[in-house]
Amino acid sequence: MKHCFLLLLSLSILVSCNNKSGDEKLASEKSNEVVNFNRVVGIGKIIPENDIIQLSSPVNGIVQGIYKKENDTVHIGSVVVELEHHIEDAKLVQLNFEVETQIEQIKADEANLDEAEAKYSNAKMELKRLQNLLLKGAETQQTVDDAITNLKSLNANINRFKANVTVAKSKLQEAKAALKANQIERDQKIIKSPVGGKILELAVLLGGAVSIQQSFAQISPEGKTIAICEIDESNAGKISVGQKGWIRNVGSLDTLSTGTVYFASSFLKKKSLFTDQSGEKEDRRVRTIKIMLDNPAKLLLNARVECVIDISGNSQK
Repeated sequence: MKHCFLLLLSLSILVSCNNKSGDEKLASEKSNEVVNFNRVVGIGKIIPENDIIQLSSPVNGIVQGIYKKENDTVHIGSVVVELEHHIEDAKLVQLNFEVETQIEQIKADEANLDEAEAKYSNAKMELKRLQNLLLKGAETQQTVDDAITNLKSLNANINRFKANVTVAKSKLQEAKAALKANQIERDQKIIKSPVGGKILELAVLLGGAVSIQQSFAQISPEGKTIAICEIDESNAGKISVGQKGWIRNVGSLDTLSTGTVYFASSFLKKKSLFTDQSGEKEDRRVRTIKIMLDNPAKLLLNARVECVIDISGNSQK
């Protein structure tokens, strides 16, 4: 009888423990469900607010000067790399001479024009005097006719000199245009930073070749640092501007920085930040968001991170 009582008591305690364990497990699962419901997680990376600038050359060339190195600060217009431009320099000298020559030619043609106009004015006055003398019988018709012919010849000279001045001025404009074009060609060999910021990477060597439109440097522009993230389409509608969030290393729970969502795209697109994820489906769509980070000083650009967005009414983490 005593043994039966002890057996029943043991079974009762065991059932009670199992029920308690099950209740705790259920409570834990419900707690996790609440956490998951209040948070959305996406994969992202750290970038400058204005993205990383890819610096390239508009022309092919050989590097003859490197004026910056990685981690150097640059300003707008800072010379980063200089390509060989000896031929362009020689053309600039030649075209400058052509411009100066045309300026002198214009001066000479204008002087000839002034002289021709002065002669024409005198000849016109002389013709008038001879015509008066002819009326008085003091001069012959032949003399007057010769004066008229001379006046016409001088007028033709004026027209010719005017045309010479016009042509000379046109040639001067052509020479100046050629000079400007060659100046632009030469300036293309001196590659400058289009923004202020920091050089992240510089992949050129003295004497090395640079190809047109091929990036050889990366520049991080001045400005704030953000996290750009991709949220799976199943949670895309839960994101809105102004929500609080934080970033952490992939697989870690440690917060690297807090931040605020300041941009959420208005459409879904294919994954683009990281396309090498195992098991990734091509037909999945994501929504791109941008988070302004509060304390990004120690973060590495292009670092892969998890973006956690608080979608609950309480934005406190």
